[in-house]
Amino acid sequence: MKKIVLALLIVVLCATCAMAAPLPGADDNLPVDVTADNMVYNADKNTVVFQGRVEAVRGEFRMWSELLTLYLKSTNDAAKEKTSAAPSMEGSDLDRIVAEKNVRFQNGTQTGSAQKATYYSAKSLLVLEGNPILHDGDNSIKGNVIRYYVNENRSVVEGSPKQRVHAVFSSNDKKGK
Repeated sequence: MKKIVLALLIVVLCATCAMAAPLPGADDNLPVDVTADNMVYNADKNTVVFQGRVEAVRGEFRMWSELLTLYLKSTNDAAKEKTSAAPSMEGSDLDRIVAEKNVRFQNGTQTGSAQKATYYSAKSLLVLEGNPILHDGDNSIKGNVIRYYVNENRSVVEGSPKQRVHAVFSSNDKKGK
C-alpha cells in the first residue's frame, strides 16, 4: 500500500514539475490537473504514462492527447546523486515530456495541434511534429516541424520537400468589411 501511495505522490509531483515550464503564461503556483483513462508509473523505465483521453489543465492552458509520457532522468545521472532510497521529484529530475496521438492545445486565443509534441526540460524546447499548426486568432503557421524555444520566446518552423512552411498573417484592421 505504501508503494501505491508513493507512486501516486510521485506522479502528482512529477506532473506539477514537468508541466510548469512549458505552459505559456502560467503562474508557477497554479496546480496541474491531469485526467486520463489510466496511468502507469514504471520505476525501472523512469516513466509516468497517462493513456486514453488525456487532458492536462493549468490555469488557462489546456492540452489534450491520447498518450502523455513523462520521462524522468535515470538514477545514474549526476543530477540524481542523492542518499535517499526513495525517489524524489524536483524540476531537474524531468528529462522530457512526450504527448502523442491527436495532440491539441489552447491558451486564450492561441490554439495548436500536432501528432506529437515533445518538451525537453533542460533546453526548455518544445518540438511539434506530424502536421503541426499554430493559430492565434486569424493568424496561423504550419510546417513539417515547429520548434519553440520557451526561454528565448523564439520559434523556428521547418519545411520539407513535401510540406513547405505556410503562414497566414491577418490585419487587425477590419474596416470596409
